[in-house]
Parts: sequence; structure tokens; C-alpha cells
Amino acid sequence: MHILYYITSHGYGHAVRSAAVCNCLPDDVKLTICSDIPPQFFKEEVMIPHDIRPGGFDVGCLQSDGVTVLIEDTLRTYRDIVVKNNSLLDDEARWCVDNGVDCIVSDITPFAFDVADRAKIPSVAISNFTWHDIYSPYVNQYPEYTEMLSRMAAQYRKASLALTLYPSLPMPVFNRKIPTPILGRKGRNRRDEINAAFGIGKQKRLALIYAGNFGLDDVNWRKLEDIGGWEFVGVYPLPGNPRNYHTVSKSQFRYQDLSASAGAIVAKMGYGVFSESLLNGIPLIYLPRDDFAEFPALDAEARRLGSGVCVGADVFAEVGWGRALEEAVAGNKMVPADGGGAALCAAEIVCAAKNHPR
Repeated sequence: MHILYYITSHGYGHAVRSAAVCNCLPDDVKLTICSDIPPQFFKEEVMIPHDIRPGGFDVGCLQSDGVTVLIEDTLRTYRDIVVKNNSLLDDEARWCVDNGVDCIVSDITPFAFDVADRAKIPSVAISNFTWHDIYSPYVNQYPEYTEMLSRMAAQYRKASLALTLYPSLPMPVFNRKIPTPILGRKGRNRRDEINAAFGIGKQKRLALIYAGNFGLDDVNWRKLEDIGGWEFVGVYPLPGNPRNYHTVSKSQFRYQDLSASAGAIVAKMGYGVFSESLLNGIPLIYLPRDDFAEFPALDAEARRLGSGVCVGADVFAEVGWGRALEEAVAGNKMVPADGGGAALCAAEIVCAAKNHPR
């Protein structure tokens, strides 16, 4: 059984949850991942044997910083990619046939469903949103891209099945949908080991900061030193090198273990950080994210569950979230959520692949 998995290169959240699904596939599956995410990431995260094919078949959203979308640049760049994709469609479909691909999975590259349709292979979408959801309000501002958006909707409609991840947008472009539990990584509490590795006293509280690969360089990170009683860890160095912040490598601690070991997570809101907050029972401090349709759904669910505290962009930039940290930890009544989403997705992929007529 050969699975071809297209993964958008927009940030690492899609790749993180896709890796969780891949790790639930049977050992005898041949897995090929098609993405422009660096191969080293999949080497670290995907535990079963796999091959990598480069593939920048969508652009996601171009951003000027961690939360600001360059709307017109995004639409213009994706239009250029569509032209390139059209020229590659026959070759991509032929590769699938020649290499015996039984099912195509996509999170959430639209072109993948054109390929599956052309090669007559079943396809499975896995996401909590589509780029059609994200781009629709952008096209309202720039109606010259309406035809492009309509074409994207037609591509998504070709999916054999969509596994809609909790909490998801409605995603009306899909014809057949199965609601799916939250998908992400559970970690192990390794607080004592973290304390020992960085010389952190047991009396200190610990928070994980995730700035993301787009960065949040306009934040006055030196003000972390003004938040008494707290130490901070993260996988990216911070400008200003605050004394109470410690940069962690994956060779030391897995990211999900940092999540499970912290008293709070501080991040920009996205599905990856939201899922790890719920799966590990750790409250989340986050900042608003404009012009991205996913944010209101995640924000509303975090507020409903009492699992997150949203602080204003100005407050976040000045690191004025000491009180929010204290309130989130003091009021935390979260119980780690069950993480059955990855196994369910893997089972549906295998089922779809078995239905591929040879």
C-alpha cells in the first residue's frame, strides 16, 4: 500500500499534525511525503520509513511578521503557482500511476485533489480549514481573483473524503465530511529534567514560549526579566537574550514534552499550539490574529473551554502578560484531552487506499 501525503509549507502546524497521522499508519505502508518543509523535520517527527519529494504547490499566507498577512502578495503569488501547477498536473499524475500510489492525502494543498482526480486515485483531506476559507475574505477585497478562488473550490470538491478536525470551520467545499477528534501531540512531563538541565529552581514557575518560524521580533523580549517567579523555555532564540529564557534543542527535549512540563504556553494562536494545550492540559496565553479565518474559531473554543487567555497585541508586544500568566495557572482546571484524532485519520486513509481498484 502506497500513500502520497501532500503537506502545505505554511508554518509547521500542518506538518506536526500530519506527522502524528503518519505515525499511526501500519508499518508495512509505503509513505511518500510531498512538501517544502525541510526534510530534517520529518526525519525527527515521522517514526515510520518514508521518502520525501519536494513540492511547493501552494503558498499558504505570506506574512510580514508572525501575525500580519500580506493579502495582495499572497493572492498574486498563489495565482502564479496555479499556472505552474497546471503545467505539472499530467507529470504529477503519471508519477502516482507509475509508482503505484493507492491514496493521496492532503493537508491542505488544493492541487493534490486535481492530481488524485487525474490519476483516478482516492483522496483524503485532513484539516480544520481550507485555503478557500482563508482566501475568501481576501478576494472580497480583490475581486479580480474570484475565478482563481472558484477554481480552488472545485479542486477541494474532488476530494473523496474530508476529515474535519475539531474545532473546524464549516468547510462547505467538501462533499463528504467526517468530524474528527483533536489531532496533535501528547507529551510527557519532564519538569525535573528541564530544571536540572538549565539550573531552574523548583520554586520557579515554567512557561513555554512559541514564537513560530515567522517570528515575533517586534516583541520587547527583555521585559521577560520583569516577570518575577517565572522562567521561560523555547526552541527559538529570542532577541535581547533575556536572562530567564532558555533555548532548547530537540536533541534535549521534544517540543511536546516542553508543552506537558510547562505551567503555561505563550504563543500566537494556531491549530498546533491549541491542540497541544488541550492534549496536555496546559493553559494558553495568546495574541489576536487578524485576517486569518481560522483564528475566530480557535479563539471562541479556547474561551468556551476556559483554556486560553487572549491579550492585546500592544500588551503582548510589551510583555505585559505577567498577570495573565498568574490567572491562567491559578484558574487552570483543564484535564488532558484524549488524542484519538491521529489514529482515526490513519484508519480512514487505509480504508480509502484499500478501495483503490488495481
